[in-house]
Amino acid sequence: MESAPQQAWLWEGAGFVPCSGVPLSDRGFRYGMSLFESLRVTESGPEHLEAHLESLREACASRAFPVSAEALGAAGALLKEQAPLGREEHFARIYVTAGDGAPTAPATGCRVLVMSEPRPRPAQSAYRVTVAESAYCPPFAGLKTGNYWMNLEALRRAQAAGFEEALLFNENAELVSACVANVFLVHGGRIRTPSRECGARPGVIRWEVLRRVDARECSLFLEDVLSADEIFLTNSWIGAMPVETLGARKLPSTAVSAGLRL
Repeated sequence: MESAPQQAWLWEGAGFVPCSGVPLSDRGFRYGMSLFESLRVTESGPEHLEAHLESLREACASRAFPVSAEALGAAGALLKEQAPLGREEHFARIYVTAGDGAPTAPATGCRVLVMSEPRPRPAQSAYRVTVAESAYCPPFAGLKTGNYWMNLEALRRAQAAGFEEALLFNENAELVSACVANVFLVHGGRIRTPSRECGARPGVIRWEVLRRVDARECSLFLEDVLSADEIFLTNSWIGAMPVETLGARKLPSTAVSAGLRL
């Protein structure tokens, strides 16, 4: 059976209706003024749904986006209804945009958009990672916004060089994250990850790892990366992905990430 194509739905006040996008007047489209959460959806439904919805609520509150609680609840219900059958999995996102208005006007008519598309799991069991050359300036302390071009350009450069991901450092030379994932370092059994203050994204899987293992949030630098025994990346699609090589260096361990089932 062929996979279903990408689908999208827009909240219209009384429910979600199928759509092909948002109006061209929407500031999420025009200026990247949007917030989102990504989810993996299996036949059992959207994974970590309540944690993703709560993360999106907190992000909206931090940017004064008055999002409808009814809309977010209905978005979760919609993804449950759209759960794929069998072994196929879907990648889904819930977006909240600033809606229409002048560039500097408050967000008063936020739109809620849900999209879902079939996507295969990564073929790799571990990633090859490099270090991005340019400093990365995460917007709003790492919030997941529509301003993703810088991340994707760094990812494009890494993939063109034969890597699956790249590590990003801010203007203070602190490790922030990978292009589309958070990052954890392991040194002699000690697990550390960049803090939110450094620009790390508030990912649900990141928090799940912090809940399960004794990991510390702190500032990390290139020397910490280069001396790590183990590095692994996390996001809602890849779970916990071991890093097998950093540049030309093969990392000696994948023990921590191998024990995580996310």
